[in-house]
Amino acid sequence: MNLTVLEAALPSEWDIRTFDNPMKALEVLSDINPWIVISDQKMPGMNGVSFLEIVKKTNPYAIRVLVTGYSDEDLVVDSVRKAQISDYIRKPWDVDDLEHRVRKLVDTYLLESENREKSSQLEKKNIELNAALKVVEEAKIREEKFRKELECWAPPFIFDALDSTAKNFPCKKDLAVITYDIIKSSELHDKSFNGISIRSLILRGFTEILLKAGAWRESHSGDSAFGHIGLFKEVPNSCDILMAAASEFRVFLRNLSLQANIQFECGIGLHYAKDCLIDIHEVNIDYFGKKFTQKSFDATSSGIDLVHRIEKLAHDFQGSNVILTREFYDRITVGKNNLENLGHFQFKGQASEVEVFARLSELAVESRKKAA
Repeated sequence: MNLTVLEAALPSEWDIRTFDNPMKALEVLSDINPWIVISDQKMPGMNGVSFLEIVKKTNPYAIRVLVTGYSDEDLVVDSVRKAQISDYIRKPWDVDDLEHRVRKLVDTYLLESENREKSSQLEKKNIELNAALKVVEEAKIREEKFRKELECWAPPFIFDALDSTAKNFPCKKDLAVITYDIIKSSELHDKSFNGISIRSLILRGFTEILLKAGAWRESHSGDSAFGHIGLFKEVPNSCDILMAAASEFRVFLRNLSLQANIQFECGIGLHYAKDCLIDIHEVNIDYFGKKFTQKSFDATSSGIDLVHRIEKLAHDFQGSNVILTREFYDRITVGKNNLENLGHFQFKGQASEVEVFARLSELAVESRKKAA
């Protein structure tokens, strides 16, 4: 191929580089990054197909053209297969036809280059979009985990209230309430079983029993806890349910004491408290330039205060005993034969005396028989 004739046939404003040796051309290809590479099939040391096959690897976006004086279909097929040429020019060529064909190849290169740029931008945007979607998905997962965690800290009705546009608080509810208190709890402060403190195991057992019964443990301290049923919805047999829960809790306490080989006793109180005030309290403060909000929920009434006071009567008896009021007693339908009437007592905060019943432990029953 006459390089001078080829260069003269193409527009002068184009940057045209010619080489009479394929090895020299390969040395500079990566530096000049050509749009179009035109190679003669017959060259010293290397044929055009082999040369363009190398160009395909070093400059994959360059458009490759083979020039030959042969009319060989097998050569064309071989060059397309190996070097993936875009055009095939036979010698001798027509100058106008050569320029026209090369101009079309330039247009093809520019179009392909534009498409690559658009594809690159699209891929970049897809990466950014996928990253944003991942952030949103992770935020959604965190929100779901956080909500599930919150549901462990607050009763379900709180979330229903937050989802509602109506202001449901404060409100009044009739609640069947239960409490326990560890008798002589100071003796258990350093006691544990399987690496967990006895006080924590008692609280865990109390909480699990209430949750299984459909009740809710509202609050606790190290030695006592308080729960209720009827807050989420009215439960016709709420007192029977809590009575059964109290009995199950006594069995749990006895089994835990035997397994841990540690002696302890609890007093258990039961009451049916009417018109309990249910409210959500909110406190907002500005502390060193930061705003903090704390919300809490509680149920209060003289009846709730009463259940804590009647429970203290259980401390006068041996074993873990259940103390309940007349209001609670009248609403249970089973097990009344096992209850003993302890009489009337005046408790602080109560307008009148309160009639109290008890389900006493075997130790307490035997002790009372001996005393009698």
